[in-house]
Amino acid sequence: MKKLLFTLLLATTVPTYPRTSAPLDSLLAQFDDSISTCLDDATRLDEARALILQVMAMEGVEQSELYPVMLFHEGTYYLNTGDVARWKQNRQRMFQMLPFNDYPELSISVPQELGLICRREGQIDSALYYYDQALQEALRQGDKEWLAAISANVGVLHYNMTHYKEAEQYLQQGLEYVRQVDDPYTELCLLQTNGAVKVALNKLAEAEPLLQEAYQMATEAESPDWQLRCLTTMMPLYDKLSLPDSAQACQQRGDALLPLLPQQGITAIGYITARAGHYYDKGQWALAVSDLENVAANAAGGVKTADVFERMARCYAQLGHWHEAFCYMDSARIEADTLASERLTAQMAEFNARYQTMEKDLQIARLQTQRLWFTVVAVALLLSLLGLWLWWRAHRSRREADMRIATLEAERKRIAKELHDGLCNDLLALEMQAAAESRTLEPSHSRTHEPSHLRTPEPSHPRTPEPSPILSERLHALRLRARSLSHQLMPPEFSHLSLNQLLRFHFEGIAANTPIAAVYTVDPNDDNLWQMLPPKVSHEVYRIAQELTSNIVKGAIASHLSASLTQMAPGHYLLTIVDDGKPVPHATTQRPGLGEHTLKDRILSIGARTNSYEADGQNHFELEFSA
Repeated sequence: MKKLLFTLLLATTVPTYPRTSAPLDSLLAQFDDSISTCLDDATRLDEARALILQVMAMEGVEQSELYPVMLFHEGTYYLNTGDVARWKQNRQRMFQMLPFNDYPELSISVPQELGLICRREGQIDSALYYYDQALQEALRQGDKEWLAAISANVGVLHYNMTHYKEAEQYLQQGLEYVRQVDDPYTELCLLQTNGAVKVALNKLAEAEPLLQEAYQMATEAESPDWQLRCLTTMMPLYDKLSLPDSAQACQQRGDALLPLLPQQGITAIGYITARAGHYYDKGQWALAVSDLENVAANAAGGVKTADVFERMARCYAQLGHWHEAFCYMDSARIEADTLASERLTAQMAEFNARYQTMEKDLQIARLQTQRLWFTVVAVALLLSLLGLWLWWRAHRSRREADMRIATLEAERKRIAKELHDGLCNDLLALEMQAAAESRTLEPSHSRTHEPSHLRTPEPSHPRTPEPSPILSERLHALRLRARSLSHQLMPPEFSHLSLNQLLRFHFEGIAANTPIAAVYTVDPNDDNLWQMLPPKVSHEVYRIAQELTSNIVKGAIASHLSASLTQMAPGHYLLTIVDDGKPVPHATTQRPGLGEHTLKDRILSIGARTNSYEADGQNHFELEFSA
């Protein structure tokens, strides 16, 4: 019953043509007109499908000259219904049948569509190959309209891969072709993309007239989509030209057009990304991070998430939200460190070189792609194992260094406690006793002025030396020195003092207690910046500076010593120590001392990097570390 109803419905909605009353080619020509009409109307796609099935069931249709046209209609139906897999399969079948001498336009359209499909699927090598075939056929036929369209496609492909020089070449070539034909849409695309490429290449004077012309065409065509695309490129152009009023005007027009387009579409996301860059350059961090969060939440794969995350991290750092800044910077590092992006870039460069020399072949390209996949998988596996081993080794080394440092710090703390609670207290007692004895002996000196008959006879035993106030002062100085040494051995309290403050006190002590002119400078930022460093990092950096300056004071003939602490980037810092001394050379057979081993352990413990060199008669030491 269902089959009968379907047959009756098909008979009432789909025109049928007798198979015997006319030649097959004439009959297919009538079907061609009907199918084309149905495919142009989105509401009649089912009718087009029924006609295509009817044609393909005809006897001898594959031998007809119109068979390629019917196949092309079938693929177009799949395209219009969103069945990309069957669309690609249809076009690959037609590609094997090339050339179509009776329908030369199909010989261009088929490989061009295959290039578009492969580009959407990320198969860059195949896309370049098919575009090459279409371009060569268009050149052979001298079809400038197709040459302009294909050049635009190849230029956009290179632009998306940030190969701006190649993109500029193809887009300029396409613009020359399109100026000779009447194709406003392709001309608008070429003008806008060419302007964007020139902005990326910093050719601002050449970019502005192209974008102005494109925006004028989009305005006349009343196309909000293309108007917004042009404004997306013009806004950063005027920012680079230091024309804030023009950039602001572009933003106002773009904000008015934005609600007219889908908010998750490519055009809207591209504009929001450009507006975030505009806010970023103006230092409007809150507005910039709001737009960047919108992009990260709604953007498709075409947006470079590594760049978005990095800008978000820098915005949060400027706003003082350090936790969010760290998280987004780590996300940016992960996104930018993928092996797939490196492989894709290298593969793109390889196939682009082959495309320029016109020497590649599809079968060879596929074979090389397979070999490349096997190589990439093998290399990725080896790199993963090597990276895992290196990580384990570094982790073990840092753990051992931490254990040695912890043992050393515990011993230093014990010695400091003994000095403070033992030796210092004993010295204090001796100092107090010496002072007391000195005071008790003072009256005996005053008795020498009494009359002789009132004096008490002196004892006959020998007199002992009288305590001198100088002894009390020396004991006091010795106690203060022991107390200072105890404080140097004790770990600093970074919960109360910042790294900046401790280093300043340390260098002030060197300047006060040694003949060396010691100077310490710091980056003119709020001291809260240094207070936020983790205590572990601050402690080790302080100990490293303490060890190095101690070596300079003891072992170098130096008259000047300077140090500086600067912030290179959010979360990245640099400690520089410079002296004009001449270190005492070590014997070649002498092993490194405990201090040098401890210094290396501290540097390893915080993952810092060092650089030592001599310049202008001075010794330079640089310690680069992060939070």
